[in-house]
Amino acid sequence: MKKMLTNNLTLKLLSVVAAIMLWLVVMNIDDPYTYRDFSPVQVTMLNENVVTDQGKVYKIEDGSDVISLRVWGKKSILRDLNIEDFTATADMQKSIKYNDLVGIEVSCSNKNIRTADINMSRENVVISVEDAASEQFNVVVKQNGKVADGYMIGAALPEQSLIQINGPASVIAKIKRVEVEIKTTGVNSDRTIHGKLNVLNSDGEAVDTTYLEYTGKTDGMDVTITMLRTKTVSLTIGHTGTPADGYNLGTISYKPETVKIAGSSEKISQVTAIAIPDEALNIDGLTESTQQTLDITQYLPDGIRLADEADATVAVSVEIEKNQEKTLEIPVGRIGVQNVPKGYEVDFGDTETVEISVSAPVAELESLKADDVALSLNLEEYSKAGSYTAALSVTFPDSTYSLVQETEVAFELVKAGSTSSEKDKNTGSSDSTDSSGSTTGSSGSSTAGNSNSSTGTGTTGTGSGSDSTGSNTTGNNTAESSGSSSTAGDTVGENKKSDTKTE
Repeated sequence: MKKMLTNNLTLKLLSVVAAIMLWLVVMNIDDPYTYRDFSPVQVTMLNENVVTDQGKVYKIEDGSDVISLRVWGKKSILRDLNIEDFTATADMQKSIKYNDLVGIEVSCSNKNIRTADINMSRENVVISVEDAASEQFNVVVKQNGKVADGYMIGAALPEQSLIQINGPASVIAKIKRVEVEIKTTGVNSDRTIHGKLNVLNSDGEAVDTTYLEYTGKTDGMDVTITMLRTKTVSLTIGHTGTPADGYNLGTISYKPETVKIAGSSEKISQVTAIAIPDEALNIDGLTESTQQTLDITQYLPDGIRLADEADATVAVSVEIEKNQEKTLEIPVGRIGVQNVPKGYEVDFGDTETVEISVSAPVAELESLKADDVALSLNLEEYSKAGSYTAALSVTFPDSTYSLVQETEVAFELVKAGSTSSEKDKNTGSSDSTDSSGSTTGSSGSSTAGNSNSSTGTGTTGTGSGSDSTGSNTTGNNTAESSGSSSTAGDTVGENKKSDTKTE
């Protein structure tokens, strides 16, 4: 038996080796030893309190907490694996190196895969450690979308007006604005809308919030909104004061001329215009055109606001024009004489016209005519005959016009019936006596007076006195004479002139 086992031993050993190799070849062909890649695998940080207990925080640099794996094994085993079978951890308590490297360990839930069968793309998580910081920020509402036509959001109140954010000091320092963004497309009634939080830097760009913690809300906030009706109305602006002497107000213009206001339906229906009171714009004493700005918010009715706060400031342009001068000649006959003393009349002598100098803007001066101006002379302070010079009262069509200087006129105050004009016009002032002793009274004329009569009377002989007629141009009274008597009807005063011849 022994001889049989040892006979051709070498050949038998070679046969066994060949059989094993053939088996291995067959097995590799059927279920080969190979590898499979798994990515990405998230590394979980352990024992972070090692850093946080010191009042510090850490940041993972360059995404070094995400790795790739290459796993070796039988094809049949690898085929059944998935990424969830692998656990990658970095323990900050036992494997931190150089204060910025934390070693990575990977394990597989499949017992057929050993740690030695796993190759990692990196062996450490790179971290940076710095001081922790905490700060409070106002929460601002950002509206995203256009509300319904004719409406605007009157108030948008987040459920928290402040939010506290904790994290690395370098990240906290970058935060300049925290807003809650809500979608308001088509909104036309009061409601509550849930919005997301946005943390922004000074450039309005999003800040990486990976290492930030919020005290309170972390998944956004509710915002309660109140809707208002809108309406476009006109602006009206008055003024007080007048420009300096010799200057005139041209035009007042302003931008904008209309504004959009907002309020409740009840309030806004009562507003048709926004009136800026005259006191808001004072042009007193101005000698040149000027511009002013007015804040109109203080003049809005109760319960009304501007839809756009940019419309609060109105630019007002005031145009001031320097007046020009023009001289007008007006006949003295158009002077209205007032309060003439009883028994007196006014004589302007040889004066036919008076000149007045008018100041006004060019356009108004061109249209002004002498007939548009009224002159009057008030004699209330004059009671005795004599020569005088007095200022005329001048009335223009409107306040646009003004006198450059006072206009005076010379005149005489005389007894009624004694004016030089009367003497010139009395052409029949003498009597004639014929041979038969008759006397004829000639007609007499007077341009002024209350009642004038002229009488011709024959005192001797047989002659008869001819009729004499007296004419009063202002009193319309007529007196007739016959023989030695003369009667005047409808007389207002007793002012008689007699022409008598006696032998």
